[in-house]
Amino acid sequence: MAELTSDHPGTLLVLCGPSGVGKSTISRLLAENHGVTYIVSATTRPKKDGDEKGKIYDHIEKLEFFRRLDNDEFLEYAQVYGDYYGTPKKAALDNMRAGKDVLLEIDVQGALQVRYQYADALMIFILPPDERTLLQRLTDRGRDSAEEIQKRSRAAKREIHMAKGSRAFDYMVINDNLDQAVAEIIRIIHHKKAGI
Repeated sequence: MAELTSDHPGTLLVLCGPSGVGKSTISRLLAENHGVTYIVSATTRPKKDGDEKGKIYDHIEKLEFFRRLDNDEFLEYAQVYGDYYGTPKKAALDNMRAGKDVLLEIDVQGALQVRYQYADALMIFILPPDERTLLQRLTDRGRDSAEEIQKRSRAAKREIHMAKGSRAFDYMVINDNLDQAVAEIIRIIHHKKAGI
């Protein structure tokens, strides 16, 4: 088992969901308005046009990623669409030890690793209202080709199926209305802290 234990005063919040479901926007709002500390993931994925509008990454070379992996510097890691992603362990642990609530915005593979290592993590999966809405959101982002959008749409179906089947997630939140989804997540965090 990893170094994470329930005696850390901060809450470890894990947000997952398929591409286009609004995870990055929800994460940004939680960090900006609700005092949650967002942990930036490292990735080997090259920067893309439009990255500045979405999730923030620490872009590193593959060799550096594997060096960090070999040194046990990631809380979790995964390969997604051919690129590697990992959450820096030290940043997450240090913030939790300081009593801060920590937010990881990661994929299902990484979330399952976190669930295994840290049973007290608050695991939330963000769902789209329906398949048509998700497809529209992927298109509206303007970042991907039609082929890439179809690939992400197929992957979304698999991720949702995996998330529901794994029973690793404490809550499923539908992002039909952004403000309502954020408010629901805040309520969930408060209930967790209150031991409800």
